[in-house]
Amino acid sequence: MSERPDRPLFIGNFEYEAEERDIVRLMEKYGPVEKIDMKQGYAFVCMRYKEDGDVAIRKLDRTEWGYKKRMLKVEWAQKSEADRKRDTKPSRTLFVVNFDVRRTTERDIERYFGRFGRLTRVQIKKSYSFVQFQNVEDAIKAMERANGAQMEGRTLAVEYVQNEDPNVRL
Repeated sequence: MSERPDRPLFIGNFEYEAEERDIVRLMEKYGPVEKIDMKQGYAFVCMRYKEDGDVAIRKLDRTEWGYKKRMLKVEWAQKSEADRKRDTKPSRTLFVVNFDVRRTTERDIERYFGRFGRLTRVQIKKSYSFVQFQNVEDAIKAMERANGAQMEGRTLAVEYVQNEDPNVRL
């Protein structure tokens, strides 16, 4: 029986314009992809079987990929997804990535996250956004429902902001 991996693959150094479907298509050549956590220029990919991840690392690490022929970095992530989640504590502010930075406005983010509770601030900076809720309970609800959910055809990655200081403007 095939062994399940204990951590995702880290795939880095691809161009920011790469889309989730491009990374899935690349990785599916080596086996079933269970989940992808897409960021700008890198991603965490959960393969169903450890052996498939090992083959993907051997075949793809330090190979050129994409329109710009950038050299990929492919390796097992340093921490498992469970370790990363265990190390973070809920806060009122969420860090959101993988929305379409060219088309998404702060108002779009407000509409999407406003359904989870009262927002006190939404701010887009370059390729990511901060979403601040009035209370932690609403942020927890948003985190549970929005992380991994689709927004305009993109799978959102949402994390709690750590070391949140209410006196510091995002």
